[in-house]
Amino acid sequence: MAQDTETLRREIQAMHLKLKDANFYDLLGVTPGGDEAALKQQLTTQFRNLAKKWHVDRYSNVDLGEDREKLQQIFQTINNAHQVLADSKRREEYDLELNGQNTDISAIINAETAFRKGQSMLDQGSYKGAHMQFSAASEMNPDDIEYRAHRLYTEYLLITKDEDGKPLDKTRTQEIYQQIDAISQKFNEKDWILVFLGVVTKGLGREREAERLFRNALQINSRNHSAQRQLRIIEMRKGKKKNFLTELMDKFKKK
Repeated sequence: MAQDTETLRREIQAMHLKLKDANFYDLLGVTPGGDEAALKQQLTTQFRNLAKKWHVDRYSNVDLGEDREKLQQIFQTINNAHQVLADSKRREEYDLELNGQNTDISAIINAETAFRKGQSMLDQGSYKGAHMQFSAASEMNPDDIEYRAHRLYTEYLLITKDEDGKPLDKTRTQEIYQQIDAISQKFNEKDWILVFLGVVTKGLGREREAERLFRNALQINSRNHSAQRQLRIIEMRKGKKKNFLTELMDKFKKK
């Protein structure tokens, strides 16, 4: 058993070293170009095989020592590679980077890792930490507009709000809105960008427009919890306003 563990650790160390030099295609063992459907099928098959082999849970009962962290990095990089290559737009951007003279693969990998951490923090409501991760990702890969959109959105979330939830810095909020709106033109079929835009729009006091954006997001992805939550908040506010007006009318009638 000790010999098998030592062999496994050497294999992990060798794979970890490979991460520094291999591009995403080499890492997943797929050939770039060709038919889109065939490539995606190949990506799915290869990712499943590699994920099964390198997932840390598979070796939960094995004493890997410091190599356990390397194993986690291997799986994370494989997952990042699959995420990028499976998305045609992101794959196109990656190919442009890959064909450049000064391509820094490690920077792309690190940027994607930071982005994923940021997404996790955003989901948990840790806006400051998420903003730091998205900013780091944007700095390492400034051409990725998805990173930029997330950085802008979390910047908005960190702006001080009044008791009604409206941002105090209206000028910066308007600038963020304009930049996210421009990015949304390139991601018009992505529900998350519509939610981002809707939240900022609502902050600017344009609730009807925000409501439309949230509903459009749900048409794309009916399970978007953020859009569902925002619509519930809007409906609650409508209900409070309606009750207030009803009570006001009742007072006038009594007079």
